[in-house]
Amino acid sequence: MKRFLTIAFFLPLFGIAQKAEMSIDTNHIRIGEQTVLRILFDYPNPAEDALIGWPQYDEYLTNEIEIIDKTVDYESLIDSVNKIYRREQQLTISAFEPGRFTIPEQEITWNDSKIKTNPLELLVETVEVDTSKGIVDIKPIYGVEYSFSEMAKDWLKTYWYIFAGIAFIAAIFFLFRWMKSRKKDEPEPEKPKVPAHITALSVLHDLLNNEKWRDENKKEYYSLLTDTVRKYLEERFDIFAMEKTTREILADLRNADMDDNDKVNLKKILSQADMVKFAKFKPMDEDGYLSLQQSIDFVERTRIADKDETPAQTTE
Repeated sequence: MKRFLTIAFFLPLFGIAQKAEMSIDTNHIRIGEQTVLRILFDYPNPAEDALIGWPQYDEYLTNEIEIIDKTVDYESLIDSVNKIYRREQQLTISAFEPGRFTIPEQEITWNDSKIKTNPLELLVETVEVDTSKGIVDIKPIYGVEYSFSEMAKDWLKTYWYIFAGIAFIAAIFFLFRWMKSRKKDEPEPEKPKVPAHITALSVLHDLLNNEKWRDENKKEYYSLLTDTVRKYLEERFDIFAMEKTTREILADLRNADMDDNDKVNLKKILSQADMVKFAKFKPMDEDGYLSLQQSIDFVERTRIADKDETPAQTTE
């Protein structure tokens, strides 16, 4: 009795057949236009254990029909009394060649059964072109308001690297100018001044070592000798000795920190040189040697001794 009741309960469900079908929004499109293809499958599932195998698609439905977009094959309950469910998926399709194309029937697996949908046809027509007219825009060109601020902003976005390059070069330029001006502002370290006696003795000893007093050109020898002594007097005693006469030099040295014997020897050196240079006097070699020795002795005695230096001995 119980078995009979169970069969009697499920008997109405066996009379409800599963149904698979395809529909399309429009089966007449132009090249590149799109339309929606719907795939529906209604089936009973009282125990909610049905196994559905859905068609799988890539980018093309057929060789001529392309799938632009697709939804998930979702499931919904359409009859709660009889437990009838519907599985549905939507495909957005298009074609880019003219012609009449067949959308083949799609196969859906329901448990151990295979259910097929109906086939459809899709007519794709090309766009008619009037060859008697030239090619023109679809719509005429019209102007738009393009403010200066918008134009500058767009130009800056496009050519930002130019501004970056200019800014970089300007930064390098101003940095170089700043470093150069800073270097100019910094005082250069003063070179240590060579003491007057070092310079004078260097020249006088060179005359001594090379025996210049023996040269035939006495005028040149005495000129170099007295010029060296005069430069020493300028630096040591702060007088203008190069442009003054012997008498004027001795007058300027009247109150100088100098021994009277040194003043006498200085007068002899300068006076003898004046006679050679201006009176065509021709002294002996021994006289030239004596003037040189007196000049060296004069510099040695009147020099300002350095702290770390022992004054040189007077040359006999």
